[in-house]
Amino acid sequence: MTASASFHRNDIDGLRAVAVVSVVLYHCGFARYFPGGFVGVDIFFVISGFLITGIVSSDIERGRFSLVEFYNRRVRRIFPALFTVYAFVLAASFLILMPSEISAVIRNTISSLLFVSNVNFYSQAGYFDTSSDFNALLHTWSLSVEEQFYVFFPLALNFMRHLSRRVVLTILGVVAVLSFAASVFMVQQDASAAFYLVQYRTWELLAGGLLSLGLAPRLSSPRTANVLAVLGLVLVAGSIFLLNNTSPFPGLGALPVCLGTCLLIHSGSSGQTMVGRLLSLPPVRFVGLISYSLYLWHWPVWVFGNQVHEAHTFAIRVSYIGLSFVLAALSWKFIEAPFRVRPYRTAPVRTLGYASLGMVTVLIASLLVPPAASAYWRVPPQVEEVAAFANYDANKSYRTGECFLTSEFNKFSMYRQDSCLALSDKKPNYLLVGDSHAAHMYPGMLAEGKDINILQASASGCKPIFDTYGDKRCTDLVKFVFNDFLPRHPVDTVVLSALWVDSDLPGLLREIAELKRYSKRVVVLGPIVLYDVALPRVLAKSLYEKDEALVATHRVSAVKGTDRLFAQAVPKTGADYVSVYDAICPAGACTLWTDDNKPIQFDYGHLTPEGSELIVSRIAPALFSTGHAGTQKTAQN
Repeated sequence: MTASASFHRNDIDGLRAVAVVSVVLYHCGFARYFPGGFVGVDIFFVISGFLITGIVSSDIERGRFSLVEFYNRRVRRIFPALFTVYAFVLAASFLILMPSEISAVIRNTISSLLFVSNVNFYSQAGYFDTSSDFNALLHTWSLSVEEQFYVFFPLALNFMRHLSRRVVLTILGVVAVLSFAASVFMVQQDASAAFYLVQYRTWELLAGGLLSLGLAPRLSSPRTANVLAVLGLVLVAGSIFLLNNTSPFPGLGALPVCLGTCLLIHSGSSGQTMVGRLLSLPPVRFVGLISYSLYLWHWPVWVFGNQVHEAHTFAIRVSYIGLSFVLAALSWKFIEAPFRVRPYRTAPVRTLGYASLGMVTVLIASLLVPPAASAYWRVPPQVEEVAAFANYDANKSYRTGECFLTSEFNKFSMYRQDSCLALSDKKPNYLLVGDSHAAHMYPGMLAEGKDINILQASASGCKPIFDTYGDKRCTDLVKFVFNDFLPRHPVDTVVLSALWVDSDLPGLLREIAELKRYSKRVVVLGPIVLYDVALPRVLAKSLYEKDEALVATHRVSAVKGTDRLFAQAVPKTGADYVSVYDAICPAGACTLWTDDNKPIQFDYGHLTPEGSELIVSRIAPALFSTGHAGTQKTAQN
């Protein structure tokens, strides 16, 4: 063990502050300015590996290592604040959520309680999974990763206690390299697995562990230490500001921030650097000291706060962050800190007994909340049925994994060219290209376009525009269709649909000019009506509260302006523009229900198959028209 791991490091407290602030700002409405703020979790992993390895290896060297004592320290460190947050989440769920929604909260609470929430959330991961907006314990996946790692790691270190330091470093180094290689590979195969599962995160924890065991030589030159500290800070800051939610991650994407964290820790181990002094400033250190509680509290506050009052404005977002800081400071002072010292320090075995009792108590409370909520709130069955549409599975109707690629089907090679691009010599060929907002048009086009042959090329993560960017699965598919398929297989009509924003217009206009070389007609379907929360949840709430005006308050107003902008520009290129917005909201009265009284959208904007059929039936005359190109067409044309 290096000396740096054996005493308290103020600069590491400051590094914790950088980690937690980046995560909080990313989660709570400021991802635009800190697009890679999620790497704060990776900083925590490296720090945790460094400190825990130092403690365990020190105990082993002194012959006093005890697995019971190790878990005693972990329990006193983690459980008190975590159980307090569980209590808050259960109480808030009872008061705020629909009874049908609470069942998911209970499942998430129990998985978090058993430290398998990362596996649970991985099993739920999917492109149309919007549960994260209501999953107040989503952030506990990282705690599960750590605890799963610490089931085996202390035992492994103890097992290798008679081996030389060099052999131990070699063994752990090989494991870290294998984990890193697996992470790099899995990011391309199953990004959700690479993100959530411990085997693909082990290398990050081992990076700190190897550093603690003396992998890097001690720095004797203050100048070298300062240079490495600055380089580490650049790598960490670069990751926070340059990565985003479309970056392949973790894998290679996580390497800079982990390396930067290691450099900051190592450079500070030989004495204070300029960066170390900044990180050791009292205000920064204080944020680092409350970082665990802040990490625990910020996401439940944000999730439930948005159920009560949407964080539309800067002031509301800042108020939620401020409340998180207040709760974190109180939690640190009155819950975290006292449980680490007397009189709350008890014998290790007794501590573990109390911990088990606490887990059982939370489990029982979790199981009692759903029936209690149903009995107390007495929500009408119709309201519960509508709310349940927020968990709608549209994968089959969208042809997910076949003609629609997502994070679950993350490679262009999974796209079924034979079935998705099958041309007909008897019917007009319509090629539907775009993201998920193209895929949700397919069920309606299939139902209404009996006399046409529909080809589908859709993938989440980018737009069907010139020089598109985004997830590789999507860019590969779009480039293949535009640069390879269409030049060799001209079609009668190309239909472009996407989650359009104003900045897409220049690229769209350039793409239309290219596509006119390979298609008789180009049709652009405009943006769909969007909501700031899932439409079924808004509808359920409006029914329960008997407030018909509630839905309109959640409608995203900017979409109408985007629709008008595209309606003016697209026809000038010779392409047809079809206003989906006007089809849903004719004369300003927006359609919310299908003919059989089901929500037309199951989340913020994606259509159910029935909703797709309804809306396409309205735009069918314009969409399937063979008349003069270069017009704006709506449901009335």
